[in-house]
Amino acid sequence: MTSCISDANCWKIPAIFSWLQREGSLSEQEMARTYNCGVGAVLVVDKEFARQVLIDVQREEEAWVIGEVVPCSKDSCRVDIKNLMEAFQRKDLQLKHYVPEQTNGLQGPLTKGKVRVAVLISGTGTNLEALITSTKSPDSAAYIALVISNKSGVGGLQKAERAGIPTVVIDHKQYSSRGEFDKAMDKVLEEFSIEFVCLAGFMRILSGPFVKKWEGKILNVHPSLLPSFKGANAHKLVLEAGVRLTGCTVHFVAEEVDAGAIVFQEAVPVELGDTEETLSERVKKAEHRAFPAALQLVASGAVKLGPEGKLCWSMKK
Repeated sequence: MTSCISDANCWKIPAIFSWLQREGSLSEQEMARTYNCGVGAVLVVDKEFARQVLIDVQREEEAWVIGEVVPCSKDSCRVDIKNLMEAFQRKDLQLKHYVPEQTNGLQGPLTKGKVRVAVLISGTGTNLEALITSTKSPDSAAYIALVISNKSGVGGLQKAERAGIPTVVIDHKQYSSRGEFDKAMDKVLEEFSIEFVCLAGFMRILSGPFVKKWEGKILNVHPSLLPSFKGANAHKLVLEAGVRLTGCTVHFVAEEVDAGAIVFQEAVPVELGDTEETLSERVKKAEHRAFPAALQLVASGAVKLGPEGKLCWSMKK
């Protein structure tokens, strides 16, 4: 005999179920027996094929690995949902005004005809959050179809999951070279039919072949007004130089670091007494405006990368 063991912390429970449980003072058992709690269907898949099936399903629907089927004794519970009450009580499920909405991860009326974008992250995902917010607008020419992180457990993954966006973790430490890691990433991008890539705090240098394949299809944001103050220590260099104006730059990615064609810039004043930390916080706010603006320009076709790495602007009104 077998039993299905699942963990309620492994899937996105719509806030309405948290509200029902709380307002009705329903027990864990009542909730599990009466409502699906966000699980519309279950596929039982061999572990060997689980990841590929998950990726295939996530192209069109929200999906998660929520548990496993294990041997059990005759008297054991056939379905065991762990942490259900804990999941209902999560802060992100506390319902204030329940308004069902189309999630970014689905191909539906709000995303049809829009450019499919993947965002690559390594950390908290503050720029990711700005991109998610901007692409929810009906006027946006893009939508976030996938988030890839090279690190597990980072805040950006949680932001994506709360927005209903499929996430994939590809640990760079599991690959022998940058090239092999990028091949694995490229495979996932193709599986999700991604058309454009945004680097939002992605702390990896992309390999030449990857950049060439995606030429004109990758945007990055840098915390200075390029071509000045390239590299990882931009704020330190700005303060050491004593300049009174810095900012952020959104640019196409080229093989040379921080050297691609500039799509959008926003200036930020350097104030007296600024430290790297205070300057960084002010520049981040500019990034949260500049990155969505640049993505809209590119996704709408207003600008593209032309011959010799130069920008080509559309004259359409």
